[in-house]
Amino acid sequence: MASIPNPQGFCHFNSERLVYRAVEDCDSDKEFLQNGILNDPTIQTMSTSRIKRPKSLKTAEDFVKMIQDSLLGVIICLPPPPETSTPVTNGPTPKPKPKPVPIGHMSVFYTLPPGSEQNRCAMLGLSLAEGFRGKGYGGEAINWALDWAFQHAGLHRVSICAFSYNVNALKLYRKLGFVDEGREREAVYHQRSWHDLVILGMLEDEWEVLRGIK
Repeated sequence: MASIPNPQGFCHFNSERLVYRAVEDCDSDKEFLQNGILNDPTIQTMSTSRIKRPKSLKTAEDFVKMIQDSLLGVIICLPPPPETSTPVTNGPTPKPKPKPVPIGHMSVFYTLPPGSEQNRCAMLGLSLAEGFRGKGYGGEAINWALDWAFQHAGLHRVSICAFSYNVNALKLYRKLGFVDEGREREAVYHQRSWHDLVILGMLEDEWEVLRGIK
């Protein structure tokens, strides 16, 4: 899990095409999460069982804190665009170096109550902004998070959930190696119909097999 140059002072990690950085309590991250994630109608439909409605800045502020309190909480980014010119010494003030472009968020978080950490179980969740879905970024980010969870956080089990009508998400999770563990029947109300919440999981030894470790 290599790091990349850090000209902006953020802590960066990266996979093949993506950059992962901490969520900051700053206006730019709040604006991205409020407008690019929380108020996206598709994300509200596919990623949360909360009622679909406009989300305020306060919601984004609470969301930042929730991600920061997670075991792992990151903004998923594309690498910075290449610089178009070389700064001139003793010339005009150089333009700020380009920053990674945020395209989503991802968290790994405990679901059991405090004091249950010895069970080493956590859940993974992520969302990608409009225009960045269907490009393989979700699968790449999940694989990176799984490697982090089992290599660095010492987890034994990572779960992930999807609504039964989110066929593309379920197809992806199963392709990545998650195993169906159960479902909460008719737990989600969507477009005047009831749908199941599907629960999938991956164990540490299953991840080892996928990565050719044993």
